Amino acid sequence: MPRLSKCVKYFFALLLSAFFTQYGFAQPAKVKELEVKLKQNPADTSRLKLYSQLAKAYGSVDPVKKLYYTKLFKGLAVKLHDENAIVDADLQMGNYYFVQGKMDSTLLVVQQAYVRAVKNKYELGTAKSLSNMGFTYDRLSQTKDAIRCYLDALVILKKLDNKKLLNQLYTNIGSIYFDLRQYKIAESYFNQSLASYTALKDTAGIGYGLFTVGGCYMALHENEKAIDYLTRSLTIREKLGDVNGVALVKKDLGKVYTNKKQYDKALVYLDSALNTVRRLQDKYEECALLLDLCDAYLGMKDYAKAESSALLCLKLSKEVGTKAGDAEAMDRLVSVYTATGDIKKAFKYQSDYIKSQDEFEAARSLKELNMVEVGRVKTENEELNKNNLIISSKNNDNLERLKRYSNVIVITLVILVFVTLLVLVLLKRNREKQAANKQLLLQKEEIATINKELELLNEEIKAQIELTNSQNLELERMNDIKNKFFSIVSHDLRSPIGTLQTLLSIYREGDLSNDELSMLLLKLEDTIINTGTFLDNLLEWSKSQMEGIIINAVNFDVSDCVAENIKLFESKISLKKLEVVNRATEPVTVFADKNMINVVVRNILSNAIKFCNPNDEIVLRVEQRGGRVLITISDTGPGISEAEQQKLFSLEHSLSSSGTHGEKGSHLGLILCQDMVIQNNGKIWFETEPGKGTTFFIDIPAGA
Repeated sequence: MPRLSKCVKYFFALLLSAFFTQYGFAQPAKVKELEVKLKQNPADTSRLKLYSQLAKAYGSVDPVKKLYYTKLFKGLAVKLHDENAIVDADLQMGNYYFVQGKMDSTLLVVQQAYVRAVKNKYELGTAKSLSNMGFTYDRLSQTKDAIRCYLDALVILKKLDNKKLLNQLYTNIGSIYFDLRQYKIAESYFNQSLASYTALKDTAGIGYGLFTVGGCYMALHENEKAIDYLTRSLTIREKLGDVNGVALVKKDLGKVYTNKKQYDKALVYLDSALNTVRRLQDKYEECALLLDLCDAYLGMKDYAKAESSALLCLKLSKEVGTKAGDAEAMDRLVSVYTATGDIKKAFKYQSDYIKSQDEFEAARSLKELNMVEVGRVKTENEELNKNNLIISSKNNDNLERLKRYSNVIVITLVILVFVTLLVLVLLKRNREKQAANKQLLLQKEEIATINKELELLNEEIKAQIELTNSQNLELERMNDIKNKFFSIVSHDLRSPIGTLQTLLSIYREGDLSNDELSMLLLKLEDTIINTGTFLDNLLEWSKSQMEGIIINAVNFDVSDCVAENIKLFESKISLKKLEVVNRATEPVTVFADKNMINVVVRNILSNAIKFCNPNDEIVLRVEQRGGRVLITISDTGPGISEAEQQKLFSLEHSLSSSGTHGEKGSHLGLILCQDMVIQNNGKIWFETEPGKGTTFFIDIPAGA
């Protein structure tokens, strides 16, 4: 199968999504607003800005309108003699050519923008031009030139402290590593960019960063991580109205579910993405999606649909002239006909596939030969320019000398021999001075070149050191979490497992009365519920430490939450003969994450039940105080000692303690409760008196 099959197709998707370091999300409301402003016939300077914004907005949705507004943008910029705007317009035009696959036109326009930006000392335009040239060189497989352009752009953007474009540049470098199948290195660059976008609260950048990291996980076959990142990216891009971006994310989700052999889900995402790219008239992406659909159908053994998808892909790839696409489609057809037993057709397409591969290799060799020839011509042109400069310099020197000689001749006619001798001395000294000056200039240029190379090298080393340090810190944190996780698991799972073994051993020995058997089953149920609660808390805590807590705040009735948790523990309450009083009978709405608040109430109520003695009372209340809601859970149990109070919310003291009937409790649940309440803009505290009982207070925002 050609190398283009997975890596390059995904990399091309990255280029389409990120090209020219700007986000062209055509939000319908935004576009409509801009076009309404345009109809108000604003001044030329305001109109220029509107043309630029509309060209960007239509970038990933309607290429025809993008080209239309880009031409208007450049025409007005030329009329106003706005050199910086002309540079931006050329970059927009290059964007259009790039999406159309016209790499030569792209490179020509972007180089033109670069020359103009340098001439007018437009540093931001210079950096963008260099970045865009890097993109184009990379697409032309000129990796060395691409890296050179990226490093030059990096120096300028760091000087300007433009974090947004710096993030995009890191993404571009990561994309090169992705294309080279160095997925882990690519992931480190993408994660660095995502972290920076998150710190800047750049929603569009976060959506794009999640997409790139998710793509790395997909390539590494870490399917669950890929689904998590891609799903979050999809949510953001749908909110932004980024039609092309949504299609790319859905395409990757379809491929992940195909890898997981969940073909029904895969088809939903792939069909949706295919409909979108067809509306955008993106033939290249349509071919790629048809191949992905063919893979899903092959996995489902639906060979008729697989054949139909592959044949349509072959037809489209011939229309757009992609040899690699032809080879991909023929390779799929060989798989289809082999599976269906149609050896004749399988042999035909296998032969066509081999022929296509030979043509592809020949075309690539010709392309490489052409690039060598272009490089040779470029080098010769540079040498000619240098020679022209030298000849021009010599001509200027000769003119100066002729002028001096004329003056000398006039003077010699007046002063004769004395002036002649004086002129000879002056000429000699002048020549020595010029030779020394030329030598100094050459040395100065060499030193400047060396300094520039050292600066670039230092910047790269510094970036690598910073990345390594951040990765080491993250590894140390993850190792610490792992040690705490295994310490808790090794301690807290032994006891309930031992209890279960003991109970089952008693049951096997037999000779149990009905009452004893009922008591045994209640004990067994209680042990399983406690162990399940502990595992839920442990998993929630480890997830919050590894991935961070994600809040989904909604309005809900917290009194229902209290009632549900009381019902959950009915058997334990009955077993311990406790009296539980629910005074939260009136509806009270809060604004928080419902699942998290449910976990908090369940943990605190579970602890109260564990540590209460028979006939003790537990009272639950909910009351609204202005814009806040206070949940209280009181018990008449033994209370908490002063030594325990200091360690109650500390992870270092997270090993289990026993309840009044030997139940196992863990401080991990309270630590998780504290984290969840704080994440929901609330606070949690307790009041206790040894021998008289304990009250926990949970204060969270009231709902609308």
